[in-house]
Amino acid sequence: MLVLKVYAGNGASCTVGCLLPDGKRIMCGYSDGIVRLWLLREETSTHLYFHSPITAIDHHVTQTVAIVGTQSGTVNVVNTASPDNVLKKISLLPPPGVKSTTITAAGTAAKEEGEEEDEDVANCVESLAMAPSHPWFAVGRNDGSMCIYEMDSNAPRSIYQSNQMMAIVKVIWSMEGNAPYVTTGSIDGTIRVFDARDSSLVKELHNGGDEVLDVLVVQSNPHRIMTAGSGGVVRVFDLN
Repeated sequence: MLVLKVYAGNGASCTVGCLLPDGKRIMCGYSDGIVRLWLLREETSTHLYFHSPITAIDHHVTQTVAIVGTQSGTVNVVNTASPDNVLKKISLLPPPGVKSTTITAAGTAAKEEGEEEDEDVANCVESLAMAPSHPWFAVGRNDGSMCIYEMDSNAPRSIYQSNQMMAIVKVIWSMEGNAPYVTTGSIDGTIRVFDARDSSLVKELHNGGDEVLDVLVVQSNPHRIMTAGSGGVVRVFDLN
């Protein structure tokens, strides 16, 4: 295999990456909390530090805005087209929950007396996705919560909390006509489809007892959902 280019950080593991729609830049997240925006041709980058390992990144399909999720549970809205090429961020804390941790102003989980130094991952952002046609984005966390945020608000417009409180590993948007839907896949073996307008649960599917590891909504036919499960089986569901 021929390696054309290598974009090297500072030695920390690269945990996630996202090619920007212009095809000229890539946004990469690292285990040391750094996000780098690489110019592919120039092989140079600008970076931000988020004080917690980066776990998820998504970029809007048409607008110059990205969202970055961290292990501590913060979601950061990033402008990828700042005039001076310096990224800007707004931190959105996780909503109150049964297993919610306290997030400090620095963006890290506060430690209780006697607590181990390892960061509490109850609020860890496992997956996030920006709506293509609405100013919203969805966030799935390790505590089994799925929140839909508006871009100009720090508070979620809706919160779903599964009874099992197991990680939501995938959130994905789809459209049926002008109606936006969010499909989630969870370690509890469940696929759920929500109407994003009022956050109502439209459909709940079960993955044959397997944990859901990944989900794909066929955009040409949003009633068709594919899952990859822990048992090594790929399943295709038809909502009709």
